[in-house]
Amino acid sequence: MAKDGNDKAKSAWRDLLLSAGIWLGPLAWALDLGFSYSLVAHSCSTGHYYVLHLVSAVCAAIALAGLGIAAQQYRQLPPGVNEEGGSVLDRVHFMALLGMTSSVGFFILIIAGAVPRWILSPCS
Repeated sequence: MAKDGNDKAKSAWRDLLLSAGIWLGPLAWALDLGFSYSLVAHSCSTGHYYVLHLVSAVCAAIALAGLGIAAQQYRQLPPGVNEEGGSVLDRVHFMALLGMTSSVGFFILIIAGAVPRWILSPCS
């Protein structure tokens, strides 16, 4: 019975990590968009443009953390697991792949949003 409780705890922890891997990318992008928008006026009035770059760097790191978490869960899967969906491990495989692609996609969005801040002045 104690082993069953331990398995449930491991399963719950794995589900939490898989969810984090899926949702950290979109969360990082939303944070980057929101904080960058709200800090433009401050950056223009004080001339501290580095704040916008710092926000993008932190949010890009959050998206990469989601990639790392999802990749770690993917590496822990036993061989022979696929995306057929017939077992719990098959669903874990799908969620890990979804987390990795989601995190990479939103990392690219964050970088794409940061490039104009390096080239153009936020005050114009």
